[in-house]
Amino acid sequence: MLTTQPSDLSFSALLNALPDGVSWLKPVYNATNDLIDFQFVYLNEISCAQLATTHKPEPGMMFLEDSRVRPAHVEEQFLQLVRVIHTGSSPPYTYFVEELNNWYSSIYRFFNGGVLCVTREIFDQIKVVKAADEAHQASEVVEETAQNLRSVIDQSQTGILVLTPVLDQATSEIIDFRFKTVNRMVADIVGQTPEKLVGALASEWFTSYRETGIFEQYRQTYLTGETLRASINHNVDGFDVWFDVQSRVLENELLVTFTDYTMLYQAHQAAEHQAIQTQSQTELLNSVLDSSESGIMAFEAIRDPDGQRAIIDFRFMIVNRACESILNLPVETMVGKKLHDVFPGNWETGLFDLYVHTTETSQAGSTEVYYNHDGLDFWLTISTQKMGDGFVVTFSDVSALKQATKAIKKASEELITVVDTSQTGIFLFSPVFGGDGTVTDFRFRMANRQLGLYVGQEPTALIGQLGSQWFPNYLTNGLFEQCRKAYLTERTQRFDFHYDGGGIDAWLDILVTKMGDAVLVTFTDYTNLKKLQQQLEDTIDGLKRSNANLERFAYVASHDLQEPLRKIQSFGDLLQSRYGPLLGEEGTSLIGRMQVSANRMSNLIRDLLAYSRLSAQTGVLEKVALQPLVSRVLDDLELSIRETGATVHTDYLPNVPGDELQLRQLMQNLLTNALKFRVPGRSPVVRIEGELMAATDLPPNVQPLKRAATYLRLTISDNGIGFDPMYKSRIFQVFQRLHGRSQYEGTGIGLAIVQKVVENHGGAVTATSEPGQGATFAVYLPV
Repeated sequence: MLTTQPSDLSFSALLNALPDGVSWLKPVYNATNDLIDFQFVYLNEISCAQLATTHKPEPGMMFLEDSRVRPAHVEEQFLQLVRVIHTGSSPPYTYFVEELNNWYSSIYRFFNGGVLCVTREIFDQIKVVKAADEAHQASEVVEETAQNLRSVIDQSQTGILVLTPVLDQATSEIIDFRFKTVNRMVADIVGQTPEKLVGALASEWFTSYRETGIFEQYRQTYLTGETLRASINHNVDGFDVWFDVQSRVLENELLVTFTDYTMLYQAHQAAEHQAIQTQSQTELLNSVLDSSESGIMAFEAIRDPDGQRAIIDFRFMIVNRACESILNLPVETMVGKKLHDVFPGNWETGLFDLYVHTTETSQAGSTEVYYNHDGLDFWLTISTQKMGDGFVVTFSDVSALKQATKAIKKASEELITVVDTSQTGIFLFSPVFGGDGTVTDFRFRMANRQLGLYVGQEPTALIGQLGSQWFPNYLTNGLFEQCRKAYLTERTQRFDFHYDGGGIDAWLDILVTKMGDAVLVTFTDYTNLKKLQQQLEDTIDGLKRSNANLERFAYVASHDLQEPLRKIQSFGDLLQSRYGPLLGEEGTSLIGRMQVSANRMSNLIRDLLAYSRLSAQTGVLEKVALQPLVSRVLDDLELSIRETGATVHTDYLPNVPGDELQLRQLMQNLLTNALKFRVPGRSPVVRIEGELMAATDLPPNVQPLKRAATYLRLTISDNGIGFDPMYKSRIFQVFQRLHGRSQYEGTGIGLAIVQKVVENHGGAVTATSEPGQGATFAVYLPV
């Protein structure tokens, strides 16, 4: 902490005697709160000289705008000031001033909303000696002034006068006093001679002495006989003086002595003001020290008393608060102690030698050291400056910076590894300009291994080479133009590119981005994917041809095959009706079996035709009202419902986007199955329900083909024969039957059509059942 001893020197005089320039500036902001300048609040004389200006800077002047102030390196110094406002501190700034032919070092610190700047001349011993001599002369002047002041106080005269009372004739009350004896000190107060005042009334020359209380003191002294003493401020009759007044009765008269201690009083007031100012400045410097994030210590040398005067140790004189957090030691445990007693590791690290060198040679020192002693473990940056017979050291813990640097280096190495092992080609292109200022080529600044594979080179072989040297076709195939466009417009370009030339035949997905004064090019080679795409396109073309053949087959099946079947059925009916008795029982049975087979084949062809006509995708989807659609399906199944005694319960069903014809096929097939696969002797009970649900509420096993926020779950459940859960995926396949034709009629295509319709609508279908417990089909359609 900073300690200030009592002194007659003012703080300003002390700062003016320093060899360092000291100034305090406050920031200036515009209406939008932008920092635009700094204003000088205080400058000592050295600081004025260091600003290298023909005019003497004064408090209140602006750092940038005022033409009378033009400090050397004004832009750099302004940036230092701004940095302190934003960060609280700035590293030392060293610069050369041509006008003064000298080097300077400035230290900036944040204080009380402004910036405290201390500037020292360096490597100029003549000026240092001169500054010290001027400081000595200033000290002698101040001392002489103090001696003169004491002489004035010592030679000051004491006023002496003898007064006689003046009584009121009627009441005998004292109403005034008359001068009997007056010395020159008293006479000088009113500008008269003593002879002029003798015999005169005191009130004639001191007209307001009753108001000041002096008259009352005189009267009380005379009446009581007590000696009275008081300090009186005589601030009337054109005077403003302070008197120490003593009055006592001398025989039948009043002896008054007084001392004019106005100058002493003023000196006392000035001393009190100076003490307050000194305390304020001390607090200022303490605040500067304690607000610093860097550790600051001041030491005095301890020298060998054997006559050689060699420095054997140092003693702590000043320690700021930042040292506590950095060193994890209270300030009180260091101040006054020897350096070796607290931190002996300074000898092992060589820091002690640095401190001795600074103290003995006055040369500032700096170093960076790893300190792993005295229970401490960190990296420090250390700066030393001579101070008296000792030095000041400033240090900061840069362990975090060291670790960050190490981490950055590691990250950089990892990044290089990632870039080089990436399957994506990466390179940085710097533009090459022609004589007219246009971009004529690009030069490799960085390239990874993936790019080098295209030309059979290590990436380092490409660095510094022109792009056209290794890829000559890129100037004419459009790739160069894309890079140039990205560089000039600063807009990222992404495009698919077929590079075919120079022995390279590749399909690339390329991204070109402006980065600083270059362009970053990244690309992915999807040649294999492109070939696979072409193969898939060929396969799709084949599938299209196959589908066309299937469509022709469906046409043939619906026309050419159905016609012979109808003739077989017709001829079979004629044989049975006309020649049945002639054929006998066995012939009639054969014809009947033939008719059954023909009907089954006709149904199969019809179902195949219906399945094949379901396109892979529906056309334009329209809102389909499911409620009336289900009613129409139930009307079509009215005969089956009546014959089986079935009961069908239908809830309200909402509208859904879809193909009405396909959705009708879906409902008809599901309801037909519910009526068909019934338990013998049990009337079917079928329930149709609809429910809207959010996509997040879908069961985990339901994966619709189309994403939507909401789905309609259409549920058709029955009390039929059910099926084993192991067959739940098999039942939706074409021609899959779980029962023989003798038990239940059908072609095994109905549920395949159901699944096809659901897929065409981007939905999903599930089935759950247990043997003898009925079945439930759930259809999920996007809404």
